[in-house]
Amino acid sequence: MPGGAWPARKPQARATRSPGQAGWASMATWRRDSRLTGSQRLLCSGLAGVLSLSLTAPLELATVLAQVGVARGHPRGPGAAACRVWRAEGPRALWKGNAVACVRLFPCSAVQLAAYRKFVVLLTDDLGHISQWRSIVAGSLAGMVSAIVTYPTDLIKTRLIVQNMLEPSYRGLLHAFSTIYQQEGFLALYRGVSLTVLGALPFSAGSLLVYMNLEKIWNGPRDRFSLLQNFANVCLAATVTQTLSFPFDTVKRKMQGPFIPEVATSNACWNSQVTWKGEWRNPENISSFPKE
Repeated sequence: MPGGAWPARKPQARATRSPGQAGWASMATWRRDSRLTGSQRLLCSGLAGVLSLSLTAPLELATVLAQVGVARGHPRGPGAAACRVWRAEGPRALWKGNAVACVRLFPCSAVQLAAYRKFVVLLTDDLGHISQWRSIVAGSLAGMVSAIVTYPTDLIKTRLIVQNMLEPSYRGLLHAFSTIYQQEGFLALYRGVSLTVLGALPFSAGSLLVYMNLEKIWNGPRDRFSLLQNFANVCLAATVTQTLSFPFDTVKRKMQGPFIPEVATSNACWNSQVTWKGEWRNPENISSFPKE
């Protein structure tokens, strides 16, 4: 979780029990960690994110290619997709779009941190306490705000991934931004942004679902979970939330990809996803954008 909103305090979760209450209610008191400044925390989280994105970039590439439809008619699976890209475009192509994703991480984290603090202040009670479910809601809303603000860079990352690296239509972040703006208009940079908002709803619901059942799963209070149990909780929450929100992410990626009139809107893209049995038109060439 990002840092707190209370000046003289440090982020610390603790369990409290009110008089007459049978069960334990997990609450959080938000305090600032004096060991690191805000810029240092942002830098540390950004560097950790860059390392994580770089290590998982080939998997992200395979996922995006499958979502957009480039992998149709070919052997499926991340390994097959990675081998196909490697043979066609070279090993560097496995990290297509990763530089944009890493650059996007820093403004995205800054906006998310600022928004999270604002939402925490709004959802905190008079004693400076905030329940865990409200903390999850604050984090979800902050993530939604940061995703909307930095959405054009996410769309450009998708375009860079699906294009052919040997015959690129976009030479980088700024060139892609300028080209899309001139050829398709400013609103094209936000094509599919509504799916980001809609996808946040099942994501938040999944987080709450996992959180509310942790004590039942482990048969013990949350404040006594071991490091291994907390790691398993994170993996479980990620699995549930990603599974629930993945259909929205798939439709969003299709809308971010090469402009096809049949999927120009979210409704048309949902219909095409459900009703189209065959392959995309010219699936072999769908990864190559029209030349200027």
